Amino acid sequence: MAKRLRTAIVALVLIVVVLVVITAVYNFLNYDVPDRESPDAPAYFDPTFGEDDPRLDLEVPAADASDAEKIAFVVELYNIACENYKQAEKAAFQVQYMTNMQIGGGNMPIPGTRYSVKDGDKKYYLDFCVPSQEIIDAVVGLAAEPATSHYAEAQYTDSTMDYVISRKVYEDCGGEGVGAGPLYLEDGSISVDWTPAVETQLPKTVYAAYQEGDFRHTDHDVSVDTIIPGSVTIEYNEEFGYYICDFKLDPNKVPEALLAKLRADSGFANARYTDLQESMTIWDSGYFRNYHAIDTWDAGSSFIASVLDFDTTYYFNTVEDADKFDIANYQYMAEMCHK
Repeated sequence: MAKRLRTAIVALVLIVVVLVVITAVYNFLNYDVPDRESPDAPAYFDPTFGEDDPRLDLEVPAADASDAEKIAFVVELYNIACENYKQAEKAAFQVQYMTNMQIGGGNMPIPGTRYSVKDGDKKYYLDFCVPSQEIIDAVVGLAAEPATSHYAEAQYTDSTMDYVISRKVYEDCGGEGVGAGPLYLEDGSISVDWTPAVETQLPKTVYAAYQEGDFRHTDHDVSVDTIIPGSVTIEYNEEFGYYICDFKLDPNKVPEALLAKLRADSGFANARYTDLQESMTIWDSGYFRNYHAIDTWDAGSSFIASVLDFDTTYYFNTVEDADKFDIANYQYMAEMCHK
């Protein structure tokens, strides 16, 4: 009798965990994230091609082209898109991401959403990582801390600042029992108590035309030295006018700073990237449309690993996307992203 009771309790706990995971994923997928309604090109892209044809003068390598030619094409396209983002007066992007923690064969999804708005020299940024409390309780102590797996963060910078100001809230951020991570409400919005937020100054990266240096979409190095030969496929969507480039990066050539951050955030001194799959679509006018990265790392063994799935959609200063550049349209951006 006691054995059957224990079995029933274990089964009930497993059912609850499964329901929690399903609820977390459902809330993530149904959160009201601004989405591009159709794959139409930006408004500045004139399909009638008047005197000034905005399309890049690039030729897609033939199917039988060498690996070097394909890699060079991808790198050139990526560099052009990065420079166009830097030079754009207004730009925005949103990121839907999922961190799938894999511990001893179990899978724990930790979803999140990021928003970034660039308006001239001003940059606003929000990051919400919102797993269910049951999931975070299971993960903390094994492979993650609340500061990196259940948090809300607001950032701001402009040309008068040589740093980025960050305000971050998570469990116990203000001391034991003071501060908690964000939660989803029934209407799909996010609830955050920013009162105990930890305020810090972060290094400033390149994002606008007034700065020296290059903007880079990803902290990974996308170059002829890091793209794996034989991994590149390139297509061109003639109907809507954009390139589709799929490729892999060499996980053994990850920048030292990025590897150090992975190890610091995960708490594992031997953490390493094991697979880096990248897919980008770029308008044939040279502007980012989407960048999807699936990066896998482990703790130095296969017992603890994680798959990082980041899907980024870009918006530029167009009539159709005007709402993406109004910080009032983003929850907490106006009140928390400031000096």
